Amino acid sequence: MIFGNMGEIVKMAGQLKKIKDELSREVFEGSSGGVVAKVSGDMEIKEIKIDPQMVDPGNVNKLEKLVQEAAGKALKIAKDAAAKKMKGLTGGLGLPGMF
Repeated sequence: MIFGNMGEIVKMAGQLKKIKDELSREVFEGSSGGVVAKVSGDMEIKEIKIDPQMVDPGNVNKLEKLVQEAAGKALKIAKDAAAKKMKGLTGGLGLPGMF
């Protein structure tokens, strides 16, 4: 059979939906300097907090870089958590595009 056991495929799809739902409720945090970024497990930015002392109108580039770094760290943590959860479902196959 080309598609394998349909029952297993349906079961895996249900487990995938459950994992995606769980991840969408989880929040992951990354920080850089006085900037904190929070993202959900479905890779949506939920919050950016900036320490007021970091706001220097004469050096906006530094603040922009800190925001980018904090968001990048939070997204990496979220992606790693998603990959860890997916590994149990896919048996470590590392299917691209799942998250």
